[in-house]
Amino acid sequence: MAEVVRDKRMSVSQRALFSAITEFEKYPEFLNEVTGAKIIKRPSPDKVHVQFEIEVVKKFVYTLEFQLKGSEEVKWKLVDSDFFKKNEGRWVLKEKGNNETEVHYELDVAVVFMVPSWIAKKLTEVNLPKMFESFEVRAKELAK
Repeated sequence: MAEVVRDKRMSVSQRALFSAITEFEKYPEFLNEVTGAKIIKRPSPDKVHVQFEIEVVKKFVYTLEFQLKGSEEVKWKLVDSDFFKKNEGRWVLKEKGNNETEVHYELDVAVVFMVPSWIAKKLTEVNLPKMFESFEVRAKELAK
């Protein structure tokens, strides 16, 4: 469906942004489409399996395995889903000082049914900026 690569500078510390990204069970509090999130397995200190429930026209459930590399990178891949055929990506965070973080984001997803190109475009061009903004706002709340 979509491969996305975005770079953005956020006005928040790397530590606060990393916390916002890795507090998976809090996603329903600040990401509108996420209706549920729970950690279901922690195979090692740097790996975690999280089951998400999202509402996009109807409810879908999927599980991602996250790999944490220090506080600089969060990488994920699909474990199980009734919606996605593929869902993998990563956040790479670089502290730029003065509460600034350079963010590199990659996402590669495919769903089990055909998605019209206009929907894929909406997801990447409209929802992605909103998602970035939601994580930045959440990180600023955590930094207080």
